[in-house]
Amino acid sequence: MAALEGTERLVPTDHGDALSELVGLLAECSAGTGRLALVSGGLASGKTELLQRFQRHAAASGALLLTATGAPAERPLQAGVIDQLFHGAGLPPEIADRVSHLITPIAATVQDSGADVRRIHHSYVRPVHELCQILLEMSRERPVVVCVDDVQFADSSSLQFILYLRRRMRAGRVVVVLAEWQQPQPTLPQFHAELTRRPHHRIRLAPLSVCGIAELLRDRVPDAGAVAPAWHALSGGNPMLVRALVEDFEAGHEIGPDQVGPAFKRAVLECLHRWEAGLLEVARAIAVLGKERTPVLLGRLAGTTPEAVEQAVDVLTAAGLLLDGCFRHPGAGAAVLDSTPGAERVRLRARAAELLYQRGAAAAVVADHLVAADRVASGWPVAVLRVAAEQALMGDDVAAAVRYLEPALPVVEPDERLGITSVLVRALWRVNPAAAVVHMKPLHEAMWAGELRGRDAVTVVHHALWIGDEATAVRALAVLERNPGMLDAQSAAELRIVCQWFHGLDQATAVATDVVADADPWVAAAQAIGTFWTAEFHPDAIASAEHILRSCRLGDMALEVVLTALLILVHTGHPDRAERWCDRLTAEAVRGGAVTWQAILEVVRADVDLRRGEVAVAAARAETALALLPHQGWGLAIGYPLAVLLEASTALDRHRAIADAMRVRVPDAMFATAAGLRYLYARGNGNLAVGRVLAAISDFQNCGTRMREWRVDLPVLAPWRCGLAQANLTLGRPEAARELIGEQMRLPAGDRRTRGAALRVLAAAGEPAERPALLREAVRHLRQAGDRVELARALSDLGEALDALGKHAEARELSRSAVAETKASYSGAVPIQVDWEDGDSGDGRSVLSDSELRVAELAAKGHTNREISAILYITVSTVEQHLTRVYRKLGMRSRADLPHRLSQRTGTDPRAFEARG
Repeated sequence: MAALEGTERLVPTDHGDALSELVGLLAECSAGTGRLALVSGGLASGKTELLQRFQRHAAASGALLLTATGAPAERPLQAGVIDQLFHGAGLPPEIADRVSHLITPIAATVQDSGADVRRIHHSYVRPVHELCQILLEMSRERPVVVCVDDVQFADSSSLQFILYLRRRMRAGRVVVVLAEWQQPQPTLPQFHAELTRRPHHRIRLAPLSVCGIAELLRDRVPDAGAVAPAWHALSGGNPMLVRALVEDFEAGHEIGPDQVGPAFKRAVLECLHRWEAGLLEVARAIAVLGKERTPVLLGRLAGTTPEAVEQAVDVLTAAGLLLDGCFRHPGAGAAVLDSTPGAERVRLRARAAELLYQRGAAAAVVADHLVAADRVASGWPVAVLRVAAEQALMGDDVAAAVRYLEPALPVVEPDERLGITSVLVRALWRVNPAAAVVHMKPLHEAMWAGELRGRDAVTVVHHALWIGDEATAVRALAVLERNPGMLDAQSAAELRIVCQWFHGLDQATAVATDVVADADPWVAAAQAIGTFWTAEFHPDAIASAEHILRSCRLGDMALEVVLTALLILVHTGHPDRAERWCDRLTAEAVRGGAVTWQAILEVVRADVDLRRGEVAVAAARAETALALLPHQGWGLAIGYPLAVLLEASTALDRHRAIADAMRVRVPDAMFATAAGLRYLYARGNGNLAVGRVLAAISDFQNCGTRMREWRVDLPVLAPWRCGLAQANLTLGRPEAARELIGEQMRLPAGDRRTRGAALRVLAAAGEPAERPALLREAVRHLRQAGDRVELARALSDLGEALDALGKHAEARELSRSAVAETKASYSGAVPIQVDWEDGDSGDGRSVLSDSELRVAELAAKGHTNREISAILYITVSTVEQHLTRVYRKLGMRSRADLPHRLSQRTGTDPRAFEARG
């Protein structure tokens, strides 16, 4: 093909058009017309690959091929490129010897750095002339192709040889192809000026287009056309990067806006190392400074001038690595930083922090570099880290605050150490309370000296109570009692509520009460919600709870204050409101990385689900909460999530889950807390469910003893009498059960859920004729309370009571309702359903629990009650009770009917019950 002389062409890097143009020049030179082509392109744009493809074509066509590649390290070596051209061409021996004798004097010439490259050195005019003549003579026999890659690195004598040949090749069958970097300013301006005075062809390789990438991906990546736009955005059309993406894709690595594979990262580094050393330094500076970059800052960090930085940025942008001055893909910047030697990376980070501090950058920006450098000195770095930490806490970014404060603490001045330690402890507590323990010593010393005030003083007591360090808590409270001025009214009110969570420290409430003598509205609200833990529940407690929740921000007040406000809503018939506040506060905790708050709020949500009877959801939430914090991080509060998990697992009849929860080691001091009371009650119910009646009685009695001693005998917290009454019923002691329920119902504090559950147990302890009335009242309370599990139990009991009195139709309807409530509450964990039969007909439905089904299956296989008791680790009495309920639900009169009934109603092959085992 013919090409216009002296024109420039912008050719896509699929190389198709570029290769066609070079092939056309070779065809033209065969007619005796010399041609020159300049191929330029950005970093890794495919220049070398294009030359190699053309060289293969030229060799196949019979042309004599002379090739060379410039290199920065060989630039001082005179005639280096000339030597490559002739000695790699496979010349006849006589010509090769002649060429060697001509190159020797040129190579021995010392380069004059100030010489004009356009003027040939006097000492090798004759050798250069003869070399050109040899080349032109060879072109008479066949076309000669001269290819020089990276000509910008060629030595001066070789450049002069090229110019000399350029002036004499017009009538020869010679094609000269020179490949060079495309830069804003030519690296060899004099050489270019002389070279381009005569007609020439310029090919500028552009980045791959989206279509070019699609063509490259064809047959290697499914849906290449759909993938190409995204890969173009990642690579900027750089062919080397695109091929690296293909390699990563074929190796199974994820490719997207946030991740790339190792091949891509290697390709980024290879691109940078192909250019001059200064480019890598600028790339590192860009990776370090990120959005804070300016040409001046980049220059100072990279040790170069702003002008050189701008040129480097242009090169990196043309290469597809940068977009608007930033790395196109975070993986590219990460690759640059990761490849930087450790000491150099530390130096760059520290220097960046210093430069940004001098420029007045935001404290968090400077602090991030200081932390990344892991080298903090006293003075301004500590001040910056403290300011950044305080700003992070104000923005609820707890993790950032901890990240800034920890490296500052070892180098801080003594007079600042206490302040930074206090902020760090509060921040760490919100992430993991156990992590704050190692930093408490300075606060303890300041506390004993009476130097702490307000929130800092409360922090010492709070942390000691949380981890069960009663001695430290008592000593700190004694200091506060002697120095009432250490607490302001709000701190004292918070302290009182905190202490109410950790009973047994009577002086705590006394100290707080003495200090809280203020008419401040916040203090009044705190005092009102504090009555939740007493029998004198304040009528304003619900409104005060909502005021506190509406006004609080994470970290502004003790977690126990917020938790008390939420539990007031949960236990006073407003679980929906509590749920909404939990959602809002959880979102805030997630944004700020306050894991401790997330965990506690998740337990409250689980508690709300439990009170609604959504037991499967409650169990899942409790497990999630336990997983958020390490075991030690929960401190004494671990009793709360374990209690909810135990109660939910008991309702679901999951014996293994109950056993697993009971095996979790809890600190002895936990039993002296509100969470411990809840745990004792829940563990009692769990023991009762698995047949360990005496262990259950011990738990209920222990719970009751502690609640009475602490004057918090509140059924809303732990209705231990109800559990103890159920245990007495299991042992066949209905009178003791009636007495316990009577005591509970005479207490002033309670709610509909607790009263409904108590009425259900009272009915079970009463005479058959009295049961329907009591159970109807229980159903009424439980419907209003919204607890589906307790409601299902009450409906089932009412159906059985009516059935025993001959009211079969109503009993069947109630059984259907019980099944519906059970379905809703178990959420995927519904027990087996079987037909309710009464004589000849049975259109109702009833439910066999997991425990009843296990007992029934073992009995159907011929096991005795005592054998079943041993297999399931339950008492013989419990086996008998389960079988009694199974007979009634399946409409059976004898044990012999079990295999037939179970196989008929569950779809099981009757032969499954033939073998014992």
